[in-house]
Amino acid sequence: MHEKLVIVPKKKTGSKKMLTTAWFILACLMFLLATFVNPFIFLIPGIAFALVWYFQAFRSDIEYEYTYYDGELRFARIKAKSRRKAIGSVQMDDVLGFAPRGDRSVYKYENDKNLAYKNLTSGDPEAKVYELIAKGEKGLVRYEFEPDDEMLDEVMVKYPRSVVR
Repeated sequence: MHEKLVIVPKKKTGSKKMLTTAWFILACLMFLLATFVNPFIFLIPGIAFALVWYFQAFRSDIEYEYTYYDGELRFARIKAKSRRKAIGSVQMDDVLGFAPRGDRSVYKYENDKNLAYKNLTSGDPEAKVYELIAKGEKGLVRYEFEPDDEMLDEVMVKYPRSVVR
């Protein structure tokens, strides 16, 4: 049995794209005004806007990592392709349901407010989102994520009754 890894980049929202563009335009405008009008007044805000643009555009990218190995499914969030944070780990023996979003086998858990909920999807409306309901340390946990077909096949080899396709 080998490890199966899926990395899904989170899609940037329209407002985040507009904010990034606005910070870039403001930084360029301040540098132009510092060049032609008054460098003392416009240079510091230009540098500040450029720093905000840099962190907004390049340092805030988020990816989700799903790893399956021998009955254990692990979730992690990767920020800016450098900082990795473990979000959760699930033993497949503790899984109550593993099905596409909206499937009737997990439908009763979707509106339950007592469940801990973790959204690990890319935000793409075309993506095939699966829900995983599992027993955690503090009760039931519901994960939404986007496994690929190879990962689902790997899970179904050992746990065919847990997965609904």
